Amino acid sequence: MGEQVLRSLPIQPAGTPLVDLDGVTVRRGGAVVLRDLSLRIRRGRVTALVGRSGVGKTTLLGVLNGLIRPVAGTVTVAGVGVLDDPAALARHRERTATVFQDHALIDRLSALDNVLLGLADTRHPLSPLPWPAAQRRQAAEALDAVGLLAHAGTRTAHLSGGERQRVGIARALVRHPDLLLGDEPFASVDPALVAHLGRTVRRAVESRGITVVLVLHQIETAVALADHIVGLADGRVVYDGPAGGFDTAARAAVFGARPTLVD
Repeated sequence: MGEQVLRSLPIQPAGTPLVDLDGVTVRRGGAVVLRDLSLRIRRGRVTALVGRSGVGKTTLLGVLNGLIRPVAGTVTVAGVGVLDDPAALARHRERTATVFQDHALIDRLSALDNVLLGLADTRHPLSPLPWPAAQRRQAAEALDAVGLLAHAGTRTAHLSGGERQRVGIARALVRHPDLLLGDEPFASVDPALVAHLGRTVRRAVESRGITVVLVLHQIETAVALADHIVGLADGRVVYDGPAGGFDTAARAAVFGARPTLVD
């Protein structure tokens, strides 16, 4: 692997398809989690996945980043191909970054070093050399984007839950991915910072053409941040449309009588 910074493919027009799921079925532990699901994720948009606990939102993220293979159906990525091909899957993962709900950070490392791990596949894993200045600057800029530059040298073990989650977001952004996935990326963040992080995500979408798919806990956050909402119920898509159209009837279809919170 060469010592280079990850680069996305040339930005394509917003609204064109990036990922197509066709008839996707996923089983986990013998149970069907996603059922004959067809969905199109379009470029340059923020898509929120919403639904009750256990309907398959996190599983769908796993399908989108290639960590979970469907037992039926296909996942096709523009410019890459069908993800049942190992080479296509590897190319897709190079272009994709994920923010995990449990942070997935290394406590003994500083915030900056954890962000640099987002660029680990740009250099040899056994390289004894320090990180190049350009990549350290790139990581510092990502921390600055989430408001944590002042804590760049702080071990993540000493950060709060919300600060750790912001480090995870910075680690994803530092890759300049084509597709950014997040499993409740704001779950541990102080509500006052949610709007700031939402603007950070929006700037990444507008300036870099990044496509974002987020599982979101609060419906009102999803409506305010997302361009598009996908609502799941019983492993199927029951709403697939603009955030502005996610009205009372749509919420009832997704959540039933009490559409206030989702897992």
